[in-house]
Amino acid sequence: MKKSLLAATVASLCLPSFASFAADTTSDDVMVVTANRFEQPITSVLAPFNVVTRQDIDKVQAKTLTEVLSLLPGVQITQNGGRGQSSSIFVRGANSDQVLVLVDGIRMARSVAGNVDFNQIPLTQVQRIEFTRGARAAIYGSEAIGGVINIITLTGTDTPSKTKLDLGIGSHNYQEASVAGAYKIGDKSVLQLAAGYENDKGYNVHPQPGLNDGDKHGFDSRNASLALHHQFTDEISGYVATRWYKNHYQYDGSSIYSGHQYVRAETEFNDYSAGLKYAQNSYKSSLIFDYQKQDNLDYVDKTNVINRQDQYHQRNVQWHNQYQLLSTLSVSGGIDWRQEQWNDLTGFAGNKERDNTGYYAIGLWDYSPVSIETSVRLDDNQQYGTHSTYNIAGGWYLTDNIQLRGSYGTAFKAPNLYQLYVKSAWSTGNSNLNPETSKNIDISLHADYDIGSLAVTAYQMRINDLIDYTGGTPSYENVKGESKIKGIEVEAGFDTGIITHQLNFDFKDPRDSKGQQLIRREKFSFKWVGTASYGDLDTAVTYQYHGKRPDFGVELPAYDTWDIALTYWLQPNLALKGRVANLLNEDYETAGGYAMPGRTYYTSINYQF
Repeated sequence: MKKSLLAATVASLCLPSFASFAADTTSDDVMVVTANRFEQPITSVLAPFNVVTRQDIDKVQAKTLTEVLSLLPGVQITQNGGRGQSSSIFVRGANSDQVLVLVDGIRMARSVAGNVDFNQIPLTQVQRIEFTRGARAAIYGSEAIGGVINIITLTGTDTPSKTKLDLGIGSHNYQEASVAGAYKIGDKSVLQLAAGYENDKGYNVHPQPGLNDGDKHGFDSRNASLALHHQFTDEISGYVATRWYKNHYQYDGSSIYSGHQYVRAETEFNDYSAGLKYAQNSYKSSLIFDYQKQDNLDYVDKTNVINRQDQYHQRNVQWHNQYQLLSTLSVSGGIDWRQEQWNDLTGFAGNKERDNTGYYAIGLWDYSPVSIETSVRLDDNQQYGTHSTYNIAGGWYLTDNIQLRGSYGTAFKAPNLYQLYVKSAWSTGNSNLNPETSKNIDISLHADYDIGSLAVTAYQMRINDLIDYTGGTPSYENVKGESKIKGIEVEAGFDTGIITHQLNFDFKDPRDSKGQQLIRREKFSFKWVGTASYGDLDTAVTYQYHGKRPDFGVELPAYDTWDIALTYWLQPNLALKGRVANLLNEDYETAGGYAMPGRTYYTSINYQF
């Protein structure tokens, strides 16, 4: 290890830092929507909650969504190599498909047949990320066991006119170009747009001597989004929006059995949505319609043999209502309807679809110094029937600066269509699968003073009927027994003179039903993000340490990485940027056999007007 964890901790006390990134912010001005599906001050949220703004993303000069998410508390990323390769996210040690991923409040269509691949989502379109940990199935339904990630792309009618242009190059022949803007149309309308291009020639992410010598596995993406927001009256506003991206990437399919296989893959995604909001006095209501389609194709280069070709479709309607009964009591509730469809175009599984209707109610009582939040939900699914979940949370201000919080909730994760119906040479679906279920408990202490803030959270998840792939069959089965994950999260922000620091620790014990440490789940991590400004120069430094963890038949060693980003303002609206990722050239893997990039360099120019 080139730098020890002790050295990193000392450095965090001596170097400038970026306090706003992923901070468990306590400002009354910060309004969030993900925790309870209605806008509320972050101080009233009783679950661990973090916000990442577009400014935060730009300051650290992140190139991918996985790089942004990796800095959040309780998050661990695994990736099969570099840009564009398959990636997974573990929140508090929960499986990647036990984390609900939303875009503008709507779940991603990719979850129709498995977990979302964050490495495919273009960062150009992201305006803001809201992240809450713990069980939220009583509000959102399936998958919200470990937490909820809401990727927000839309702005609002109060957004000022602005344009941002970026051009950049980097290691592995990396190229990028993007434009994003919001433009006032009269007094009541805003046109929002974004478009981007990215190309990375890559490197050999899975080297196998004698089989794939000299191969490079790259990535390229084209993406665009467009939205029109309009304020019809003082009470009614609405929007129409569309998002699109098309990605190409290569990966290695070589083996001693099949020989050399250089596989090319394509993903094309389309989303169309429209929404209306009504607000008058104590009542608020919103109605959203959304349709998503994703096409996927994998084929072996030169032979054009198709490994996979399928489509995901998702139709969604959401109606949410909130009423302020008293100054201390609000209630809300609504209906979600979702139709999922998976088309296996190779012809093995055929076309499969199902409907799900969810009914939910939320109550929030705030009578200082005590707050209580309750929620209950019933999901009626065409494939597996009904499933109910509930959550209760409370907060108590012991003093003006210290709050004690606690919550208990149930959650579940429905089997996806792939697990139910896939038919191939290496996997068979199981239509008799039951949903995974969990019981989650959180206890936390939050302290907020002028000199800094501290949050300590203890949690436990007990997960039953875990769905796992059984190689001997081969098929998907519900695993007997109970997986247990318990841990402690620590978040701290403080100042030392003009220097500000934001860091987090994560200690956990992730065990399967046999008492073994869960595959690829670490027991300890430490993260720190820092920035400083010196005249026309802005700096951002990030550090991450991840402990050792088991993989399939091997143990992956601990590793740590440093990144540094510099921004020099040539003019008030013109900036020259540079970033070095993996500054010390750490040699590490997050998935066994897949080398992560070594030291990489990026430079770009940014113009805003």
